[in-house]
Parts: sequence; structure tokens; C-alpha cells
Amino acid sequence: MRIISFSDLKNIVNKGDVIALAALSTANLPAEILKTLVDYNDEDASFTDFTIMLANDISDYRGDSYDLDSLTTRGMIKRLITSIITGSPETINAMRNNEIEAYYLPQGVIATHYRSKTNASPGIISKIGLHTNVDPRYTGGKVNERTTENLVSLIDINNETYLQYHFPDIDIALLRGTYADMDGNIYMTHEAHLGEGYSLALAAHNNNGKVIVQVKAIVQNGNFNPNDVFIPGKLVDYIVVNTNPKLHRQVMQTQYDPALSGHYQITAMREPYIELGTRKVILRRAAQFLCEGDVISIGFGINNELSNVLLEEHANHLVQPNIDTGVFGGWISSREHFGMNYNLSARMRHDMTWDFIYNNGLDVAYLSFAEVDPMGNVNVSKFGDKMNGCGGFIDISQTVKTIVFSGSMVVGGQLSYTSNNVTVEAQGRTSKFVNKIDSIDFNAAHAMTLGQEVYFVTERAVFELTHKGLKLIEIAPGLDLEVDILENMAFKPIIADNIKVMNSDIYCEQWGGLSQAIKSEHRI
Repeated sequence: MRIISFSDLKNIVNKGDVIALAALSTANLPAEILKTLVDYNDEDASFTDFTIMLANDISDYRGDSYDLDSLTTRGMIKRLITSIITGSPETINAMRNNEIEAYYLPQGVIATHYRSKTNASPGIISKIGLHTNVDPRYTGGKVNERTTENLVSLIDINNETYLQYHFPDIDIALLRGTYADMDGNIYMTHEAHLGEGYSLALAAHNNNGKVIVQVKAIVQNGNFNPNDVFIPGKLVDYIVVNTNPKLHRQVMQTQYDPALSGHYQITAMREPYIELGTRKVILRRAAQFLCEGDVISIGFGINNELSNVLLEEHANHLVQPNIDTGVFGGWISSREHFGMNYNLSARMRHDMTWDFIYNNGLDVAYLSFAEVDPMGNVNVSKFGDKMNGCGGFIDISQTVKTIVFSGSMVVGGQLSYTSNNVTVEAQGRTSKFVNKIDSIDFNAAHAMTLGQEVYFVTERAVFELTHKGLKLIEIAPGLDLEVDILENMAFKPIIADNIKVMNSDIYCEQWGGLSQAIKSEHRI
């Protein structure tokens, strides 16, 4: 291990390198390393043709740091391998315009493949991704026409079909910790998420690549408990010490909050409760599918606010929320507080969390949807002008027992909620229930073979997945089935013989009935 200056990086990183990061937004992002690469490339365009691999999107959102777009706009990226992009618009444009090669592959597969890439292993062989857009019988995860190399192939083992993922070897691992000691051991003391940096360091080391870690400071040996070492010094080649605090933020909203790294617990949520409206009533109905003791996956999008509803209803202690970044329990924030998670019961490495998910650790997954077809197939990754990617959606939706998809039925609809009743003021402009979806991220027929229970919750109606397709099982009080539901769908679903009316209390300003619903013996 050597402690080096940032200027030394120009002699370590080379044109065409495969570079991998283990960050989420600004959390764990070695932003000053990225700044250095950008600065040297601005001088002589020498840092180009990179393959960038990362499980999550990296973006500073604030516009005063360095991230994926900083590399993309300078033509430094040749190929991108990731699962999701939500905060890098210039990178999305480059993908859309065929300026870079790009793949969207399952987040859990990316995060866990690093430790599978050994001389004694064939790499990742998994059923995750079968019968979805990742399957080579569809697109193999390729995002655009410029992307031609196959990173996913089919393989048969004992008469069963699997996907084999072919990831490139890592030349450079760009990682971040809080402290390093004189032996190069890395500590994550002030970090909000642990990430998959340990496994990534292993993969780079195995390939004779270089592991470069950005830290806040160097500490003397013995200052910390050896049990707290996140990456042992044997795996670390170079350490750089941060010189600009804004390039080492804990999360995008703050430089450092000790509550986010588990050093103390807060007594009140840092964000207000959701106001009564479409998002709130959807989440209230979706939460009624919970049973006491459930471990639940909180997906990206509307479901980020599920924890908010659980807290307001004093029901958060009845279940344990999980975010695939490694967050267990506690208070999961949303909106402008997204990524700020407090009072955790446990915190694990990103890749270890996927082990938990793959091994039947979850009871219920709360996921979003962008498009749904008559059979119940779901698209979340590519719709309209959006190219978000699948994130961990595919991994989770193919491993959990029960799935609750949540979202509004129509884009742009205007509804009012008064007197325990729902009134449609404006029907909206675009239905999410379409005849054909642009990308299959959830395959309904495959879900049926796995024996999963699947529901779709909207503000107007609830649907259940059956072997014959979507079945309408509930309607909101006050709505007309034909005008307010069926005319806003491109297809006619199966209609239950006895359509229930959704609990009118969830449309009131104050509810208070969630705890009782969760304590019931059945998902309702």
C-alpha cells in the first residue's frame, strides 16, 4: 500500500481501462478521484475509452461535484455497464444517441459477481433475469444499437436453463472509505452505506488490477477495533486523502450526519408526513397487504414513502423494511431526504444484502410499475423518453414470495378525496395499462411458475395476477367501473365475480387503521 497524491493518478489509470465503482449517488463516491481524472483529461484528452461498471447510478444532483455525467460529457466513456440511471441525464442522452455502448443488467447480479470472478469459478451463473429483457432471447440487456457484444448467454445445467453473465475483468477499482490506517486497512466509520467495495477490491486484486481508495484521513494503527476493518490493507494498492470536503459528502444532502452512520438514533422523523393525495392513498392500500413480522423490500419510486406511512400509522415496529443497499429496519426517508436512513437495526454490505434476498430473506416486495399489459407483464426500465434501467427490480421480483406493485392508474389524473369518497376531476392523459409494453422487466407467466402472489395497487382499483392475466378485485368508493376504470385501460381485465369496495377510511385525512390490518391473519 502506498499513500499517494492525486497527481500520481495520471501514472496509474490508463486509457481504455475497465474501471469499477461501488457507490450510490454521492454515498461512497470517490468524487475527488473523478475530478482528478476529469482535470487531466481536460488537459490532453488522455483519459478516454473507459469501460465504467457500477451497480448503482452515481450523481451529485447538486451540480458542484463530479459524477457519471462529468465523464460522459467529455467523451471519456466507451462502454457503460450498470443497472439503473436516474440522476445522470447527459449519460442517458449519450445512450439514446448511440454515443456510448451500454448495458442494463440486474443490480444484484452486478454487485455479487465480483466475488464470483475467481480462478476457481465460472463466474455468475444464475436464473435471475430469465424471461426478461436481460435474457439473450430478448435483448440481453443491451440498451442501444451501438451495443453488440453479448454479456449474457444461455447455459443448461442438469436440464435446467440458466443465464451466464460475462463481465469484463477489472483494471481499476475506485473506492472510498472514511479512514485508512498505516497498514492500508479501510474503515467505513462515517459512511451511510457499506457498498460492495470489499468484493470489488477482491476482483481487481485477482486480475492484478489496482485498488485506489479515497479517505478523509490516515490514522495510526490501533485507533479502531480490527473488527471494523471493511477492506484489509492487503487488497489496497493506493490511498489518496481528500482535500476538499464537498468532494467527500456522506450523502448528497449533507456533509456528515452521525445518525446516518448509526452513531446515535433520532427521536423524530426529519421529514413531514405525506399530505392526503394519490400517493398516500395508494400506499395506505398497498400497506394493508402486510402481515405482522414481514420483512419488506422498499423499491425505488413511490414506495420510498411507504416507511413514512408506516410511521404515521405507528405501525413501523410491526414489520422490518429493507433496502437492497444494506439497510435493515429503521426509518427510511424519501423525497428530498431520499438515502437518509435512520435508526437502523442492521447494516450490511451491498452484496451480502443480495445474498439475503436471494436466499428467501424477503416476505413482500413493494415495487413500482410504468407499464402493465393484459397478462400482467411489467415494464419499469424503458418507456416514453425514459431509459431508467431495471435496478434491483428483476433480482427482487424473481426471488420474493409476494409482490405488491404500486402506482397511479393514469398519468395526469386529478382526483379529490372527500367524505370517504373518491371523485375524478380529470381522467388524465396516459394510461399505464397498455396492450404491449416496451420492455419486459417482470414476466407474469414466469411468476406463476414460481408460485408468487402478485397484486397491483392504484388509487382507483386493485388487481390480482392470475394464470389468465390481470383480474380486477377492488374498486375505490364512488367510482364508476366503466368510466373511471375500464375506459382508462387499453384492455379489459378479468372482472371478479364479487368486486370489493376499497376501505373508504384510507381516503380520509386521518386514518389510524393500518396496525389492525397488519395484525390480521391474512393479507387483505
